[in-house]
Amino acid sequence: MPSLIPSSDFSANSQRMLALRDTVLRLWEEQVRAAIPRAERIATPILTDTMPVLFERMASMLTPGYFGRDGIDVSSIGAEHGIERANLTDYDAESILCEFQLFRSVLFDVLEAEDIVMSGPERRALHLTIDMAVRESVRAFVVAAGELRERFAGALAHDLRQPVSNVSLAAELILMQHPAPAIADWARRIQRNSERMATMLGELLDALAIQSGDRLKLNIEQLDLLELVRGVAERARDYQGADVRLSGSAVTGWWSRSALERALENLVGNALKYGDSGTPIEINVADSVGRGVVSVRNQGKPIPKEEFEAIFQQFVRSKDAGASSTAGWGVGLPYVRTVAQSHGGSAVVFSDAGCGTVFVIDIPVDARPFQEG
Repeated sequence: MPSLIPSSDFSANSQRMLALRDTVLRLWEEQVRAAIPRAERIATPILTDTMPVLFERMASMLTPGYFGRDGIDVSSIGAEHGIERANLTDYDAESILCEFQLFRSVLFDVLEAEDIVMSGPERRALHLTIDMAVRESVRAFVVAAGELRERFAGALAHDLRQPVSNVSLAAELILMQHPAPAIADWARRIQRNSERMATMLGELLDALAIQSGDRLKLNIEQLDLLELVRGVAERARDYQGADVRLSGSAVTGWWSRSALERALENLVGNALKYGDSGTPIEINVADSVGRGVVSVRNQGKPIPKEEFEAIFQQFVRSKDAGASSTAGWGVGLPYVRTVAQSHGGSAVVFSDAGCGTVFVIDIPVDARPFQEG
């Protein structure tokens, strides 16, 4: 394999190390395939990837004055390696760490076996360079893998919406034929579950749309927050059989009706899923120093404090929710926070055994300035 970087000015040690490139990479490949099951069936050119370039850059460090003694900048090489691993393999971050550990071990074993003598600073520079490559490779891998998952999830969710809609329509057509009671019961079940799937797909698409952290584009109108919440509470009573108790006073402001309705429906649904059976869901609406404040409280097992922030992150569910049989993407609460922030406000949670769990949406009475520009 020809040299990938100019080597005419290399020292004798650099030339000797460069001559060992194919040996090191061959031994490294053998050990990687033996140690990492995910690497067994990867073609050699893909497995080798940027490692030859990394090796040659490191060989150049044994030439006095060619590069600094604190290692060389291989961040772009490491990043490219991580991106390729995300796009072309089924690696995880642990696999990348393992293959770099094996590379370090093989490299120094071969250099020692060939009696290539290095100074302390030279050895340190080689180690620092490998460390930099590992760090950048894992960082780029995590970013690229996340983007790949998001694109896949978005495409899948988008493509599934029409089939799910067709299932719901078919069930509705069956019911219009006034079938036998047993068939009608199954048709209603199909309809309910298809509607549930449609809601989950909509939530997933919303979550992916706001993953970048941008504010939602809202259609702002003047409305009474108490009346909006009353509508959400009535639907929860009528369609979910929830015991919802509403209190508070009228608060008029400029907000997005559809976004707030959906955020509050998420909070009420969350309270209904994870609250103790037989206990009410309490909603309060208040005006506090020019801000509209809505709190949704339920009684039940408290959320651990260390999970308060995590449950507002994309695709994260609390430990109890994760162990629950209740389906969900873990995107409802991130949507709630995004709605609040897009109005210029916030969404927080408080939870303990005595007071129960309380989610609070706190937004300025006029959200128009936060949608301008």
